[in-house]
Amino acid sequence: MGTYEAAEDEGYEESDGGDSWHSEELKTPPNSDDELEEVDSNEVFPVFRDGGRFGELRLAVGMTYTTKMEFKEAVREYCIQEGRRIWFKKNDNVWMRAVYKDENYGWLVYAANNTENNYWQIKTFIDDHSCAREIKNSLANRKWLAGKLVKKLRKYPNLRQCEAAQYFKTKCDLELSKCSLTRALGDARVVVYGDATAQYGMVRDYGLTLLKSNPGSTVTVGVIPQPNPDDEPIFEKMYICLDACKKGFLAGYRPLIGLDGAFLKTQHGGQILSAIRQDANNHIYVIAYAIVPVENTENWRWFLELLHQDLGDYKQNKFCFISNIQKVRFIHVFVVLLLY
Repeated sequence: MGTYEAAEDEGYEESDGGDSWHSEELKTPPNSDDELEEVDSNEVFPVFRDGGRFGELRLAVGMTYTTKMEFKEAVREYCIQEGRRIWFKKNDNVWMRAVYKDENYGWLVYAANNTENNYWQIKTFIDDHSCAREIKNSLANRKWLAGKLVKKLRKYPNLRQCEAAQYFKTKCDLELSKCSLTRALGDARVVVYGDATAQYGMVRDYGLTLLKSNPGSTVTVGVIPQPNPDDEPIFEKMYICLDACKKGFLAGYRPLIGLDGAFLKTQHGGQILSAIRQDANNHIYVIAYAIVPVENTENWRWFLELLHQDLGDYKQNKFCFISNIQKVRFIHVFVVLLLY
C-alpha cells in the first residue's frame, strides 16, 4: 500500500525530525505545460520503485508506473508526505489528473496510459504550492493508515491507540480522529494476527497438534451443538494440561496448588482458569489451564473435575489448594466433593 509498505521501519523512525522531509529539494520544478506533449521514444525515463522511505518520495515528469493504482498510491503518499490536499479530477483507464482541492493553486500532476508499452507515465507535474501544510488530510484514509500500522504492530505487538496517534503526529505531521485510528488499528491487527473468529475454527487442529507433539497430554474442547446437525458446533471452552507439566509437577512438586481466574482482553473476551504452583526457583509453574466464557460455578466444577483426573487422588498426594477470598468458598466445596 503506497510506497512505504516495503520500507524499513528503522529508516522511517530515525529521520532527523518530524518535519525533516519538508525541504525545498524535494520539490520537482514545473515541467511541460502541454499535457499532450509527445516525448522522444528513445529517452530513458525514471521508473517508480515501490518501497521508498516515507519522506523521500519524489514525483517527476516522465516517471513510469506499472499500473494506474501504483501511480495513484504514489501520488497519495507524496501528498500526505508534503501536506497537500488533492483530489483526482479525472480518473479513467486512459488519463488520470490530480489537482489541489482549491484549484486557485497551480499544483497539478497528470499521467496517461501508454497502451503500447503497457505502463502509466507522468506527462505533467507542477509542484507550485504556497499555502500552509495540511495536518488533517483525507488522503490518509483507513486503508492507508492500516498499511502503515501493520509493520508497526509486528515490531510493537502491544501498540495502543494513543501511541499510534503520536506515531503519525511525529512522523507524518498528521492529526487523526480516534474513530479512524481505532478502525485502522483493528484492520492492521487482522493482518498481523489473523481473524480471531477464523482462528477458533482451528481449535481442533491445535488440540491434535498438542497431543501429537506431547503425547499423554489432556486436551478437552467443549462446544455448543447447533439445532441443525449439519451446522458446525460453536466453540465454548477448552482445557489443556500438557504431559510434561503434569509429570514435572508430580515428580518434584510442592503439594500446594494455586487456583485463579483472569479476564482475557481479546475481541471475544472470556476468562482463563489456571492451576499453578511455585517451582524450585519460586517461579510460576503452570500445571493446567482452561479458556471459558465466564468464571462461574459450572465452569470451575468442569475445570476441577478434569484437573482431578490428571493429577490423581487428593488424599494420597496430600494436595493443598489456595485461592483468593472470592473463590475460596465454592472452590473449597468442589474440592471436598470432587476429590474426597
